[in-house]
Amino acid sequence: MFRKNPVAIGLTAAVTVILVGCGSTSATVEPDPVSLKPIAGSEVQQIQLTDQAIDRLGITTRPVRVATVKLSPQLAKEKVIPYSAVVYHTDGSTWTFVKTDARTFVRQPITVTTIRGNIAVLAKGPAVSTKVVTVGAPELLGAEYELSGE
Repeated sequence: MFRKNPVAIGLTAAVTVILVGCGSTSATVEPDPVSLKPIAGSEVQQIQLTDQAIDRLGITTRPVRVATVKLSPQLAKEKVIPYSAVVYHTDGSTWTFVKTDARTFVRQPITVTTIRGNIAVLAKGPAVSTKVVTVGAPELLGAEYELSGE
């Protein structure tokens, strides 16, 4: 036989009194902070966040750009992203999250040629000026795979 927890009973009663006292018997339901949509023919999912989720995660983006990089003995113009935008998958593959719409992100494969300080030089990746996530990318990967940080 289970014993009733007097603290839980008291808390339930207090919440009920508060809700009834406010003239409402139902609580406001918050939307899920993350919604996932499968992308046909792809292993990745589209991730859409609420404004509050973006604020909590501190999501920041920067555009892919072209920069002059010293490779071997010569300088070359290369496509680069901040190294913080590079996400490593469990199989060792490299990815970045691109912003595809307001509050919407998609993981895209990249090929990193080299890392120079805090810059990743790309052989393959998003087009120049595409916004990539520089803060919050690991959290997006966890959201895509529905991993809980708790």
